[in-house]
Amino acid sequence: MHHRPRTAAGKLWLLGLLLASGCALNGDRFDFCKDNSCMKLVTQPTPGPAQLQFSEVCSVPCIGPTVAEQASPLDLNERTLSSENVLPMTLQECIQLALSNSKIMRDLGGTVVRSPQSVVTMLDPGLMFSDPRLGEEAALSAFDANFFANNYFERNDRGLNNQFFGRNGLFKQDLNTTQTGISKRSATGGFYTFRNVTAYDRNNQLSNRFPFDSWDTYVEAEARQPLLQGAGTQFNRIAGPGATPGQLNGVLLARVRSDVTLIEFERGVRDLLAEVENTYWDLYYSYRDLEARIDVRDIAQETLNLQDENATSRGKIAQAEEQVYRFQAEIVDSLNGRPIDATRTNNGSSAGTFRSNGGVRIAERRLRLMVGMPINDGRLIKPTDSPFSAPVVYDWSSSVNEALRCRAEIRKQKWIVKQRELELVANRNFLKPQLDVISRYRFRGFGEDFLGSNSASASLYDGQFQEWQLGLEYNLPIGFRRAHAAVQNSRLSLAREVQLLKEQERFIHYSLSNAINEGKRAYENMLLQRKRLDAIVVQLNAIDAKGDQGEKAELDVRLETHRRLLDARLRYHQAEVEYALALRNVNFEKGTLLEYCNVSLVEAMAPSKAYVDAAERRDLLDFDAQPATRDIVIGAPSSKS
Repeated sequence: MHHRPRTAAGKLWLLGLLLASGCALNGDRFDFCKDNSCMKLVTQPTPGPAQLQFSEVCSVPCIGPTVAEQASPLDLNERTLSSENVLPMTLQECIQLALSNSKIMRDLGGTVVRSPQSVVTMLDPGLMFSDPRLGEEAALSAFDANFFANNYFERNDRGLNNQFFGRNGLFKQDLNTTQTGISKRSATGGFYTFRNVTAYDRNNQLSNRFPFDSWDTYVEAEARQPLLQGAGTQFNRIAGPGATPGQLNGVLLARVRSDVTLIEFERGVRDLLAEVENTYWDLYYSYRDLEARIDVRDIAQETLNLQDENATSRGKIAQAEEQVYRFQAEIVDSLNGRPIDATRTNNGSSAGTFRSNGGVRIAERRLRLMVGMPINDGRLIKPTDSPFSAPVVYDWSSSVNEALRCRAEIRKQKWIVKQRELELVANRNFLKPQLDVISRYRFRGFGEDFLGSNSASASLYDGQFQEWQLGLEYNLPIGFRRAHAAVQNSRLSLAREVQLLKEQERFIHYSLSNAINEGKRAYENMLLQRKRLDAIVVQLNAIDAKGDQGEKAELDVRLETHRRLLDARLRYHQAEVEYALALRNVNFEKGTLLEYCNVSLVEAMAPSKAYVDAAERRDLLDFDAQPATRDIVIGAPSSKS
């Protein structure tokens, strides 16, 4: 009866406190970040929507301020173009410059802005290796030795309903317990501990052997070894100690993830090389496009100058002028270009299909973007290499075998299949019951003091008190529901990855077939376009020869020949670039683009001792043993050694 008013009063007091604090919150500004805040939510006491106020971005102390480029694209015009402002570069120089300046694997699609998390960088392999959750060092740390120590002081003062305990039931005690030791997990799943425990006890117990202080110390060695679930080097190096179904993080799985990351990095470098070559040949074609349009414009201007300025030929003069203005407008577009999609990866083919949109300046800026140069610096890059024009014939069988062996996507998928196989092996181990053997041996010491003739240490060293324990622990989950689910999931995952691998191989057959056939088509087309260009040049020379002999050709015929000449030159240069890219695409599909571009990837050099250890371990492997009898993790010692 007396508790209810207090409870009600307490509830009213708490409600008032919440209301008061709510009013205070509505009148103040709440900061998401107290220090270096990047976004603040301002709540207003009057009705109205909350406003988001964006302050300055938090500065990163390890990165200096970005320096904007001073040059503008408008600083470069036709009057400033000269041999001093042209920067000749070969394709190999562009590749070398791109690899030297690329910490980020760039592309032409703007992925670094749209989706920066998916961009491949040079730091990715190191990040995977040093990941404290999934990296190799994290997995190896489970087998590290651990030193532990603790020290506890206690003051106990209590009364007990037992007059024989303490002094007439009043017990007082000063207790200090110190423990030090080291523990280690083995690759077979065993857990070993070696510890020393020392306890100092001072109490008022009347029946004590020593009236004042006593010391109790012991040294103990303990071992726990699983015999079924969790046993063996195979399981522990796949799943790691303390693994549960579906939660595997062993050394082998960590290494597989590192290998997958390395292949992802290699694929990023490969795509970067493909993009550099795409932009290089785009720029090459843009220069040829501009030169062809300028030449045809000059020819059209000469044709305009030959027209008589009389009333009967004004229509022809206007017709010739229209042709000149048309070519001049095309020159403006060919010089500057338009920001539309150009040749880049995955635009019809994996490495890139040529798109002849022209535009020297925009193609030059794309190349600068890929090689890491300033976007504008008052100069124009000019390619000095010409497309390869000799016929190349690939052997289909060897090309397919090379693609299935070297293609980065295939090698990555094979590692993923291997990862799923290892997970299945580890998850099957959880279908076994847990049976652990436990052994413990202990040396004890007890005395009035810690050192001296009647001390705890003396009896410890004498082996006066010895204890041991040996036992088994058995645990059987009835039904193994979680373990069966993990095994079934691993089987389905493995089947999925195998099917993906088969489909990838089929698609690479398809892509390689397209690339080889494209090389054949591009080469034949290049030869025909060259013959067409030669024929049109002969035709135009014949028209000019008639003019020199006093026979004027029809203006429509001359103007149409100009247009056909321009189209033939552009088609020939386009066929040149298509053939060069087709040869590149074959190497891309085969997985040999890095060798084709004279690029090799090398990991950082390891310490010399690591190579010595690797050689010693290799000598211990028995390569004559059958796979069924060899441990997939370690090799048995050779009988020859």
